[in-house]
Amino acid sequence: MSGVATCTSAKAGSAIAAGDLRPDEVGNKFATLATLSRAGLPVPELFCLPAQRYRDAAEPLRERIELALSAVDFDQAQSVSAAAARIKELFAAAPVPDEGTILAEFDRVFGPRTLVAVRACVVGAEDSASDPHAGMSDSFLYVGRDRLVDRIRACWASGFTAESLLYRHVQDMDLTGVAVAVGIQRMAFGERSFVLFTCDPRSGDRETVIAAGWGIGEGVVQEKVGVDHFFVRTDRTGRRQIRALLAHKPERLGPDPADPAGGPVPLPVPADQRDRPVLSDAEVRRLGDIGQQVEDLLGAPQDIEGTFTADGALHLVQARPVAIDLTLRRQWSNANITESFPGVTTALTYSFARRFYRAIFYDLYRRLGVPARTLHRDEPYLERMIGLQHGRVYYQLDAWYRLHGRLAVFPLFRSAWETMMGLEPGADGSRADGPRPSLARLALPLARVARRFLAHDRAMAGFEAAWEAVIRQRRGRDWSAMEPLARIADFHAVWRAAGDLWGVTLINDSVLSTHAGLAQKLLARWLPDGDPALLCDLLCGDEENKSVAIVLSTVRLAEQVRARPGLLADLEAGGIGAGDVGAGDVEAGDVEAGDVEAGDVEAGDLERVWARLDAGEYGAELAGAFRLHLHRYGDRSLQELKMEQPNLRHAPWELLALTAQYARSDLTADGLQGRELNIRAAAERRLELALGTRSVRLRVLRWVLGRLRRGVRYRENSRYCRSEWFGVAKEIFASLGADLAARGVLRDPADVVHLTMEELFGWYDGTGVSAALQPLADARRAEFEAPGPELPMRFTTVGTVPASRPAGLPAAGPAIKPGEPGATPGGGELRGLGSSRGMVRGTARVVLDPRQPLPPGAILVARETDPGWLFLMLRAAGIVVERGTMLSHTAITGRKFGIPTIVGLAGASTLIPDGALVEMDGATGRVTILAGP
Repeated sequence: MSGVATCTSAKAGSAIAAGDLRPDEVGNKFATLATLSRAGLPVPELFCLPAQRYRDAAEPLRERIELALSAVDFDQAQSVSAAAARIKELFAAAPVPDEGTILAEFDRVFGPRTLVAVRACVVGAEDSASDPHAGMSDSFLYVGRDRLVDRIRACWASGFTAESLLYRHVQDMDLTGVAVAVGIQRMAFGERSFVLFTCDPRSGDRETVIAAGWGIGEGVVQEKVGVDHFFVRTDRTGRRQIRALLAHKPERLGPDPADPAGGPVPLPVPADQRDRPVLSDAEVRRLGDIGQQVEDLLGAPQDIEGTFTADGALHLVQARPVAIDLTLRRQWSNANITESFPGVTTALTYSFARRFYRAIFYDLYRRLGVPARTLHRDEPYLERMIGLQHGRVYYQLDAWYRLHGRLAVFPLFRSAWETMMGLEPGADGSRADGPRPSLARLALPLARVARRFLAHDRAMAGFEAAWEAVIRQRRGRDWSAMEPLARIADFHAVWRAAGDLWGVTLINDSVLSTHAGLAQKLLARWLPDGDPALLCDLLCGDEENKSVAIVLSTVRLAEQVRARPGLLADLEAGGIGAGDVGAGDVEAGDVEAGDVEAGDVEAGDLERVWARLDAGEYGAELAGAFRLHLHRYGDRSLQELKMEQPNLRHAPWELLALTAQYARSDLTADGLQGRELNIRAAAERRLELALGTRSVRLRVLRWVLGRLRRGVRYRENSRYCRSEWFGVAKEIFASLGADLAARGVLRDPADVVHLTMEELFGWYDGTGVSAALQPLADARRAEFEAPGPELPMRFTTVGTVPASRPAGLPAAGPAIKPGEPGATPGGGELRGLGSSRGMVRGTARVVLDPRQPLPPGAILVARETDPGWLFLMLRAAGIVVERGTMLSHTAITGRKFGIPTIVGLAGASTLIPDGALVEMDGATGRVTILAGP
């Protein structure tokens, strides 16, 4: 048909040629609707007037249009509006080419009495990803046949509205270089309408966002009615999880009862619907599925408009790309990094940690076959794997996805990695269930990974031996005896050695998560009705690792202290070791792991008792045992990876304080080990009863569990090796701080932690930018002491990061309304991830600083823990933390020592009131608040 391009719903059975509605003829808006219709999606019938019809009508008007535009002063709104009105008059009087053909097509497609929507689309620009021209073109609703031609003229004129002219002027575009297509579409009399984004339009996050209101879509799009918002995420089981924010909705837009063809007018919403959700959960999930189908079809995240008519039928009336520049997006998460770097962090810690991540992951990618040239190109991402936000360390997730994406096998282990990192599927905005690489492309990378897995035991043994050779000669070294440049040279020597070793420890993380996932799947398949805590129990009794060895060594020291009443009496005289003192009652001076809190005992008293012990006054054997522990394990303490926190070898009296507290309890090393072995033995018996003592399934599971326990041992051992690496750096930095203070460059040796590693080394080797280090340290200390409010665990920025990140979390956490979980007795349950079996009832103690006291038998509630919390955990009857996985340090510790443990309970430190009576079930992850504080 000459001059008319037709698109009818595929459901109606009309055939559509592939080239009928091309974007260069009818614009992106209508070409997209044709694509959706051909795919069987519910698009109301339409036909289009291609841009050539506009050109035919506009060509006779060209000179008069150019004359009107030549007089425009774009600094004067009235001048722009006057030109737009003049051009509108020109089109209103212009003949419409092929008018008879257009009306005949109207009758054929719709019937002469049908009401339609008449919409304009600027060809080549509107509804494109790069330049959407949103809101620039006009649309007319409830149009009858008698008004059709006038509305077509008005659509053509909308290419020259005041807004369009200003838009093109600002974009430095040709003011007359516009072509307008017109779409005539059957009017869907929507009673409920929506706008759907298949990703968050603010950030690009992989979350479906739906805004819905009563009436037709114009009310929602133009924000003329109350709107409900629905946020939909897909969890790891594939189920869509819905969060809703409901509005009061007193009005809707709809046809004027007196003149339906006169356009939409505000109408009242029935009283019983005003506070009701516009969409049901089933409809929201259906729209989520439709949105994903549209996105898959069009190849990019989409902004979709649609409506439900009175009969419940769904109609899609528009889809355009979400206009967001993802190159400007940065995604941040501290989901599990807070285990290593909790709270506010100094410049020295952050600069060291940035270099640490770059070095170890460079080694990982090298081992897995990423070419050196590729790694060189990716240097900006390697340098920015973490960032500092309000003084706290966050992963920069876009860098991680970019770098991991260099591994051909990443799609295969992506889900396990996201779980380990505490991320939702597809956190980078891509489809987590997208296409997998071909087998041919995977063959060589899989062979490389398989070889690494098969040789993993030997590789980890080699790592531990090689690291011991590096660190052995540096334990307890007096760094101040060396010339500063020699210390720095030795620092680099350790760094080179560690950088060539550490990749294997990251491969262990993959080995560990692979075996953990396999064990979970086998138990779910072979014991579908089994105990959810069985896997946790089976992981007890693993091969002893260094983290556990440190605790057992501390408890054995406590047993020896317990046998020396004179030592305990001397400690009690200073206020240390009394039965009502918790592990958290002592601090380490400025160290978060020892010294004592004000009012308990003077630090000098404790140091004097330590000096007597070290001199052998309480027995040479005891002094030797303490020295041996400090030599082997002196780098284990609270927040041990933070340069501002000295380790036990620098303040050994803290270890004495800890052992004194344990000495007043009934803890024994044999008792701790026996409890764990009993849990494991009982779990093994349950497994044998379920599967049979000679079954192949039992043998397979035992092999997988054995590999899993060994992976846990490797990880905990390498974590302590990491503590030693950081410990060496900490000692070198401290010695350089003392040197700079002696030279008068710094006022206080402790100020060194407020310098970056590059600034510190640069002062000595001549590569630094500034010789005035004290002003830098002063400025950084001010930022450290006033870092700003804590940010969410996961957030996204678009553009300049400080300008687009959230303001922070409320200081006191979210308010809890009566009847909500965690509010009052009977208020409901909180649920996390059960990680260590046991039901316990007790008083919750919310611990944000590990120096806080923890009464024996209390339930420890924290945001996160690190290995240094082990001493505090042993005092707890149960452990609940906001972050972590079943293989996190907290979970492993709980299982190892038989402490009921729940991890991953979001908001636990604010939802569980400090001092409340709670009951927790470490098997199911359930916490019930029984009574308020």
